[in-house]
Amino acid sequence: MRDEYAGLADVYDRMTRIPGIRVFYREWRQALLAAARERGVRPRVLVDLACGTGNSTVPWSRRRGWLVVGVDRSAAMLKQARRKSTTVRWYRQDVIDLSIKEQADLVTCHFDALNHILRDRDLHRVFANVAGLLREGGLFQFDLNTGHMLRWLNGRDKLFRAGRDCFTAQNEFDVKSGVATFHQWWFLRRGRLYERRHIAVRERAYSDAVVRTMLRISGMRLLNVTVQRRVDGKPARKLYLATKAATRRHDDQSRRGRPDHASRADR
Repeated sequence: MRDEYAGLADVYDRMTRIPGIRVFYREWRQALLAAARERGVRPRVLVDLACGTGNSTVPWSRRRGWLVVGVDRSAAMLKQARRKSTTVRWYRQDVIDLSIKEQADLVTCHFDALNHILRDRDLHRVFANVAGLLREGGLFQFDLNTGHMLRWLNGRDKLFRAGRDCFTAQNEFDVKSGVATFHQWWFLRRGRLYERRHIAVRERAYSDAVVRTMLRISGMRLLNVTVQRRVDGKPARKLYLATKAATRRHDDQSRRGRPDHASRADR
């Protein structure tokens, strides 16, 4: 399994120190805590999928009584994450083929990680895996870049400074496939010279209707969608909140007030 982030792991946190990026972490935490309070969820276990270097994971581990789990497929990114916390349980796994024993009250997946899932059937598998992790009534929070964002980025190249280093972002969008390719060229200061690195990742957008349907088929229900950022007046990044639906038997008993031994005819 090729590690797409191997060349990025040791410089990733320099990029995430950019103020415009740091603010996302705070917004996600505040939104999830507010949702948990509103829905009466008392978190004991949180699982952060595609956790990268742990920036979205580690802050949760400071909450008393919480067990926090971080999952990522990149060994290089997890190496950085492990340096930040020995309290978090770190797992190297692909979210498409997830197999961990913990049952969670909260599951998160951030920084458009799910946009990297390019096939419908694989995204459905991810949602099914999340449904398997969540306890009934648990919450799943994730964000996605929109199709408008992927198209808007096409051909827009930018130069960023990250301390002594810098990197350029070059973006391509394939209209036929709907897949965007993001290139980063890093220039890392090494004395009087610079080391050049290239990282490329691909993303695909999913409509709200597709997300809602996949969640439902997986045993979850979409609660709300919030526009986090707009570009040219149109949604560029959205934040989603879903919950694990109650089992049918539990639903029937709640609606009808009948005991578990009700006859099949009554059901």
